[in-house]
Amino acid sequence: MTTPTSTVPTIPVRLNLTDNDPEHPRIEQRVVTGWPVAPGLAINVTLDQDGQRLDGRYSLTHLPSGRSVARRLCAPHVDQAAVAAIATGVDWTAPAEQIVADERTVPLRRGMADWDWCGYDHFCRAEAYPRPDSPLYDPTNR
Repeated sequence: MTTPTSTVPTIPVRLNLTDNDPEHPRIEQRVVTGWPVAPGLAINVTLDQDGQRLDGRYSLTHLPSGRSVARRLCAPHVDQAAVAAIATGVDWTAPAEQIVADERTVPLRRGMADWDWCGYDHFCRAEAYPRPDSPLYDPTNR
């Protein structure tokens, strides 16, 4: 007898990738598969500057703008970033300019966030997402 299993839903995530090379600056759009965590937010596999997947590294992406809130994180730290972003009470469906101006997002910014050291700790290893113990998904729905 097989037991029916459900998976965490996925959505298309439009990314706006920028390369600030002074000789060849570019902005490129890519669509990848991601996992919705809240209205306006999703987690996806991080892409490098060349658009290549960095398996085991994840980004928290603001869906309306296609820009990352946090990137190149291990699975536990991207969960931590998502939980913190949701806890701010910010309307993540709003335009990026409005969110950047919102003081509640200051703790999420680069240099301010608890997960900034991700990758420098031996516990930050590549693993599949979503994790079975992820605080963002109800395991009874899988």
